Amino acid sequence: MTQVIFLYGRPGVGKLTVGELLAAETGYRLLHNHAVVDLVTSLFSFGSPPFVALRERIWIQAIDAALWAKSSGVIMTFAPEATVTDEFIPKLTSRINEKGGSIHFVELRCSDEALETRITADSRERYGKLRDVYKYRKLDASGAFDRPKMPEPELVIDTTEQKPVEAARTIVKHLRSRAPIK
Repeated sequence: MTQVIFLYGRPGVGKLTVGELLAAETGYRLLHNHAVVDLVTSLFSFGSPPFVALRERIWIQAIDAALWAKSSGVIMTFAPEATVTDEFIPKLTSRINEKGGSIHFVELRCSDEALETRITADSRERYGKLRDVYKYRKLDASGAFDRPKMPEPELVIDTTEQKPVEAARTIVKHLRSRAPIK
């Protein structure tokens, strides 16, 4: 059975860093949010209707392919934001369940102070990630990160003080308590 670890949280909480370490710990593949976003923005403007449709289609088809190949697991990083349709999460969850996989929602959080410090990190430039604290605050105040509505996470990890490797190992321990990681 393919496990999908749906690792989500606001920009700067450490999704990619924890996801990479989690992939190393489990042998699962990493479907990084910006790998898909970068591909789709090469064709369409961010947030445009064709962008939204193609991004969601790629996410779904990538997970479908992993399920079809009977991959042991996929870690999918995801940042909730207003251009994701309300239908995406239920559709993805339904497809995974219908095809015999399982999905595990894991939320990463950190303090506002830590998040704002991390947003400005040079390492975020590599993927064209949000690096402007003023822009982040403006987006946050407008409710941009409040959609789509996320399911209740199985596990919430505060990455403010916890090292990324500790966060990854906490996720592995949680998953092993639910079902063995292959």
